[in-house]
Amino acid sequence: MKNEKKFNKELFIVEAVIGIAASIMFIVVVGLAALIAEKEPAVAGLIIGVSFLSFFVVCLGLTKMEQIVGYYQCIKCRHKHVPTYNEVLWSMHLGRTRRMPCPKCHKKTWQRKVLS
Repeated sequence: MKNEKKFNKELFIVEAVIGIAASIMFIVVVGLAALIAEKEPAVAGLIIGVSFLSFFVVCLGLTKMEQIVGYYQCIKCRHKHVPTYNEVLWSMHLGRTRRMPCPKCHKKTWQRKVLS
């Protein structure tokens, strides 16, 4: 259990680093594309489109990583579970807290991410 908690914590750090790096790269690439947009609008549009698609794919991968690392704990009944990818993807969230239905009490509640 101690190893699992340590491994999950390391994956959280990796997820955060990848997310921050991808966000910075996206902003930089879009900024550079904006600089060349006046001279080459088609190229700038292509660069922005490709960078947006890449950023979107990275975000989907990070969502999958968040789904499988650790557990979500229901605030009402304290049940820990791993939700489906679709539940994580489509639920409202604030940071690592998501509003999802609990499989035990069947109430839609805000559920916190816990490592173990």
